Formats: sequence, C-alpha cells, structure tokens
Amino acid sequence: MSRSHFFKHLSYTLVHHHRPSYLSPPLSVYKFPHRWKKPSSSSLFSKSPISSSSSSSSVTASPSTTTTSESSSYLSVLIRCPKHVADSLSEALLCFGASSTSMDEDDDLDGSNEVCIDSIFPECEDVDMCLSQAANSIGLKETPPYEVNLGDQYEWVRKTQESFHPLEVTEGLWIVPEWRSPPDVQATNIILNPQLAFGTGEHPTTKLCLLLLKKLIKGEELFLDYGTGSGVLAIAALKFGAALSVGFDIDPHAIMSARHNATLNSIGPETMQLHLVPGKTCSSLDGREDEMVKDQSCYTSGVISGTEKYDVVIANILLNPLLDLADHIVSYAKPRAVVGISGIISEQCSCIVDRYSMLLEDISVSEMDGWACVSGRKKI
Repeated sequence: MSRSHFFKHLSYTLVHHHRPSYLSPPLSVYKFPHRWKKPSSSSLFSKSPISSSSSSSSVTASPSTTTTSESSSYLSVLIRCPKHVADSLSEALLCFGASSTSMDEDDDLDGSNEVCIDSIFPECEDVDMCLSQAANSIGLKETPPYEVNLGDQYEWVRKTQESFHPLEVTEGLWIVPEWRSPPDVQATNIILNPQLAFGTGEHPTTKLCLLLLKKLIKGEELFLDYGTGSGVLAIAALKFGAALSVGFDIDPHAIMSARHNATLNSIGPETMQLHLVPGKTCSSLDGREDEMVKDQSCYTSGVISGTEKYDVVIANILLNPLLDLADHIVSYAKPRAVVGISGIISEQCSCIVDRYSMLLEDISVSEMDGWACVSGRKKI
C-alpha cells in the first residue's frame, strides 16, 4: 500500500470519557510500501512541553496550511525497533503524543529484523518522555534508539501539496485537492484541503467509509460523522443525497478544516452542522482562541444531543476509543440504522466484532490493504 496522504494534520479520534481522545489521521505522500498509522489527538494524555533543538531534515508527511498553522516547525523522529513490536509501538506512540507514524513494511535494517518507524511530533513535545511512556506501555524494558530532526512545516506543506493529486475512490467519485482541477467535471467531486485534519480520501479506512456511505445513502438520510477531521465523510454523505450531515471533533483545527472544505463544496451550515466537543485541545497552543473558534456561526460548541436520531453513523477513529465508546457511538443511531466502525487494521477486527456484536446485528467486514471497516445494524 502506498504511503497515503498524511494530513491530519493531526488526526483525531473522539473519546468521550475522562477527556476526549481523538481520531484518526494523515495520509502519506510517499510512494513505497509501508504501514501507516493514523495520528491521534493531543488530548489523549497530558503533555510536558519542552523546547527542542535539532538539525533540519527532509520532510515527512502531513498537509497543513500555512494560514492555519500555529507553528512553522515540527519534529521528525526516526525510531529503530524490533519488527515484532513495530505495530504495537506505533499505536502506543499515537497515544502518547505522536501526530502520525509510518514505516516501510519491507524495511529490514541490515538483516537484523529491525525496522524504522518514521513519526511526527509537535515541536513543543517532550519526545523522550513520549517514547519512554510508549515503550513502557507495551512492555519494552528500554526505550528504542531514535533520532530527532527539526523540519520546516511550510516546506512540508509544499511537498505534500505537490504530491496530493485527484483521487478516484470508485467510478464517478473523486477527491480533488483545492489547488487542482477535477479530472471529470460530471463526476461527484469532493473538493478538499485537509489542512490540519485527517481525511484526504487516500487512506484505506477513509476509502472504505466512503464506499460504505455510497452504498447506504439513498436520499434524505441524517448522517453522523463521529470524529469528522477534514469533513470528507460528512461532505460525501450530502453529495450522495443525505438531508443532513453532523460532524464533531474535539480539535478546533478539525472544525476549521471541515468548515473550509464545506465552503469549497458550496455546503452551508444548514445542511452540515459541525460541533466542537469541549476538551483540552479546544484552545490553541499558545492559549489564544482560534479566530474560527470565536465565530459561533461556523459550528456549535457542546456535546451533541439527539440519541437514536441518525440513519447512518460512522466512526473512523482508533481502536481503543472505538472499544471504550461503543455504547456512546451506537446510541446516536436509530433502531436498525447502520453503524460503520473503521480506523482499525484487519487483525483488530475480531475484538471490534466481539465488542459491537452486543449492540449490532447483521455485522459485516470489508477490508482494503490490511485495514478494515466493520458495519452492522443497531439492535432494536
């Protein structure tokens, strides 16, 4: 599978308990086989910001825009670890502060059965602490060796935009970057600038959710995007014929990104409602509110009401939040409504199916490039 577009900027996966942890994340821009992990929100765990100094390095992945970014730099962290713990460590890094992780599945360093995990951290992150906590959480006795380089975010954005091309998800459905022209003007074209949010359409989980939506939306449905990121699923649902899309996220940048993308697609707040869920990430890094956050006309702040309201509910986030929040996610669906669960690798399907079989029936699983989407109808 190709390194899709890393964007989320930081991706977010919504968690509801103590403090929301967020969803999913960036699609890569590189063209070699690798396994990509979605970024998690910075609100999952408290952080200890520190200053960092490193030599500059080549850019990795995550489209954000210079107009919305609060920092001009990011930390590129290359971690060397045993191959058999690489997946678990990648997942743990996302929980302890990484914005995204990726690795080359074919990489075997010097025949030593080790691989390199390429990860992105906010510039202010305490990388040593994050790696130590991540390693400890999966039972490693020592923190794997790593190197940190400081990357220029503006250059990162430029390189990402250069490699983000129109993507045909399926026949007649295209994801088109804001800075490019649609290859087929007669098709369903979703114009997108992910900025700092997850959802370019290139990652397998996003594709799987789009294909599920295309099959389910027949006209006039109410759709809930549980962890909206760039808003791509909410926008797609409306273009397929839904009457209303509702999306929420705990990160104001995701709300900004989704609102911007809605505007690019001539969609107004009367049909696409965005909710900023209160959480630690609801203020910007320097403590000031984002201008978009101040504009109450752009989204609703607060927890969404309306249980058993939606005809289709999709949560494309991360494994642990999907397990912890299963009841909360499904509560928004009408009886017999379809709930889609994604953001998981194929090996994680069994635990998702076990958890959701108490809430859903007629469960089915679709897979793509090692990633999966589980869907079923809410039990009456």
